Formats: sequence, structure tokens, C-alpha cells
Amino acid sequence: MKPILKDQTEFPTIENLAKHLSVENLNLYQQLLEELHKHSFKEDWNYYKDGNNWLSKILFKKKNLGWLSIWKTGVKVTVYFGERVWPQLVANDLFHQLEANEASIHKTGKLTAVLLPLKNEESLRTAIKLINFKKNIK
Repeated sequence: MKPILKDQTEFPTIENLAKHLSVENLNLYQQLLEELHKHSFKEDWNYYKDGNNWLSKILFKKKNLGWLSIWKTGVKVTVYFGERVWPQLVANDLFHQLEANEASIHKTGKLTAVLLPLKNEESLRTAIKLINFKKNIK
């Protein structure tokens, strides 16, 4: 399954996202944005021609901390970790929360992607912790 925002002319506004998301998933998305903004993070939507899809970077200043994507099943947050940092995440209590929230892990070359579907308040809190973890690693 792939993200579903395929129309390059349809910027992902709340109104446009409402056409694709259930009321519950739209509410989770809006809560996620509120939490991101509280932490001084920004979302930056762009249309990527390589995947023919809208994706949003999650930025802190100019640092890309992760990605937002919209799927038939709802909103997903994806955060990438390099080989040096991955053991720190696995050793952290946060890793068990990721597993409990049905995060999927995909290794691609030297990077490992953690895809976390937003299903409820708990997965939302876990997503914010994951983004903060990425922001704070050295």
C-alpha cells in the first residue's frame, strides 16, 4: 500500500484532507499539528514526482526530523535513523512503545525507517516522542 495524495493540483489543506480521511483520522492529524507546533516543529508539504505523492517534512529549523504521509488507513509518521544512532533507539524505552503501537521497521541501505501509524492518542504521543528523540540525538 502507498500514500494516497496523488493529485499534484490538490494541496493538502484540512479541507482536502477531509476528503481522504475519516473524522477520527482528521482529528488525529490536527492534534499532531498542534503538538508539532508546540515543540516549534513545522510541517512542509511538497509534491514529490518520484513517488507521485504529497509528503510533508517535519522540520525543526532546517533539520528534517521525519515525514508525514496520508494513507487510506490514516496518517503515518516516518522517521529515519542512521546506523550509528539505531542502537540508541533500540536501547530506549521508546522502542517498546513503538512496538506496542504497531510501528513497522524497514531497513534501506544505511538507514532504518520507523513507520508509525496514528491510530489514537497513545500513538500520537509516541510519534511526538519519536520526533523529539530524533531532534535530541547527537
